Amino acid sequence: MPAVNIDGSLLRGVLEFLSYMTLAVFAENVILARALGVTRLLKLVPDHKAQVWDYSLPFLLIMALSAPLGWAAHNLFFPWLRGHLPAGLPVASLRPVVYLTCAFLAAGASWLLLGLLPRRQRQACRAQTTLAGSSTAVLGTLLICTNQNYTLPQSIAFGLGSGIGYVFIIFIVREGRRRLRSKDVPAIFQGLPSSLIYVGILSLAIYGLVGHAVVL
Repeated sequence: MPAVNIDGSLLRGVLEFLSYMTLAVFAENVILARALGVTRLLKLVPDHKAQVWDYSLPFLLIMALSAPLGWAAHNLFFPWLRGHLPAGLPVASLRPVVYLTCAFLAAGASWLLLGLLPRRQRQACRAQTTLAGSSTAVLGTLLICTNQNYTLPQSIAFGLGSGIGYVFIIFIVREGRRRLRSKDVPAIFQGLPSSLIYVGILSLAIYGLVGHAVVL
């Protein structure tokens, strides 16, 4: 009987982890639902596949590693800090700085982990680590996890899913941009304008799928 309870709890934990990861990939995608990291996305899309993966791999590591750091900052560091701050300085005002610190700590850990890769790939990925760590997608994901009061497993799942969702959209937009090179597209819309329109249509599709109500 205890073995059945343990297996059931483990299964529920795995399903919950996968559900939050799926939520971050699709319904709460950092690009389509939050417009986070769009600038870097539009620069990556015209690059070659190798350059995209050179950015994507450290980005995925940073997203996964920064999630538990953000959870610890919200649930452990901020409650302790609240009792040591002056009355006129709220904890909320320090959140962006603390979460940026978490992102750069995760970037440092990712830089070390990338040392396990072959030399050529390691150098290419490490060159992108700073850009990946300073992305608004990382900071925005940490803030979302905080606002939703996610648990540690939920935060890790949502962070990892956000990274996967970001990489997924890169390749979706790359394929769309390739198809938009058709001569049927007016010259004035080719390039960046068509990419922005394409991303906007994808965002509307996500909003239509999830559903949003107007609060009066």
